[in-house]
Amino acid sequence: MSLETRIAVGIDVSKRYLDVFHAGTEIHRQFANEPKGIAALIEWLGTMPAFDLNILEASGGYEMACWQALCAASIPTARVNPKRPRDFARAAGILAKTDRLDAKVLARYGAVMQIQPTQPKASDLQEIEDWLIRRKQLVDMRVAESNRRRMASKAIQKRIDLHLRQLQREIDSIEQAVAERVQQTPAGQAKIALLDGLKGVGPNTCAWLIAGVPELGQLNRRQIAALIGVAPVAHESGQYKGKRRIHGGRSSVRTALYLATLSAVRHDARMKAFYQRLVEAGKPKKVALVASMRKLLTIINAIFRTGEAYRAAST
Repeated sequence: MSLETRIAVGIDVSKRYLDVFHAGTEIHRQFANEPKGIAALIEWLGTMPAFDLNILEASGGYEMACWQALCAASIPTARVNPKRPRDFARAAGILAKTDRLDAKVLARYGAVMQIQPTQPKASDLQEIEDWLIRRKQLVDMRVAESNRRRMASKAIQKRIDLHLRQLQREIDSIEQAVAERVQQTPAGQAKIALLDGLKGVGPNTCAWLIAGVPELGQLNRRQIAALIGVAPVAHESGQYKGKRRIHGGRSSVRTALYLATLSAVRHDARMKAFYQRLVEAGKPKKVALVASMRKLLTIINAIFRTGEAYRAAST
């Protein structure tokens, strides 16, 4: 399909409404962001001239029901990072921002850019990721409370200690629930077994990899590195050669991978040798660690693709 004839439907999502713009007919409609409204949207799309793609933004979870319903109805739909259509609008000289205009911008963005349909995660994987996000929230709360404890009076410290114990019990409970759910997912137990010999990749990292990156094993090493956000991005212009930096990607998975890499470069012989070789070659330790993250991710991607368990190098 050439860019000139590509037709997209933009859907701007808010808490209460779905503003929809069909680029082929330039018709705008608004639907309630609730089951009846989404059903009406799907019915309306069925009466409209043919189009190539629906496109909507990630909107803090408010878009999930609509996205899932459209995909379940076999309507090609893409969910995109909201920053990209916004940058596209600025580049096109569109500075105003309203729900109706945003829907039009999304339709235009979907028509011009080579956006491919995306699919929501399976419900079991989404549930695991939701629990992992909740665990991260509790861990952040635990860190904040520990920091407050240092400056608190002894009376307040007792209350903080009580809260810390409550947080730890909840974290432990979630970790147990996540482990059980991962074991119950299709191929979850088999994937954990494949990573059993890879030091540093514990239950929490395994859960993030399985639930947060279902694409593992389906992409090549460059694609998976870019997806997670550990691929170096060039920053050059003319004779200027800036430092390459990682950018974007799935931050929660990257955090879990970072913690796993810290352990792997200490306890896994192959990863340790790789990290030390970079440091001895003059690379800053932070650069060497990011490269090790990319190496670890590449190894895991290959393991899931081939189905062959990791074999630790002899020390």
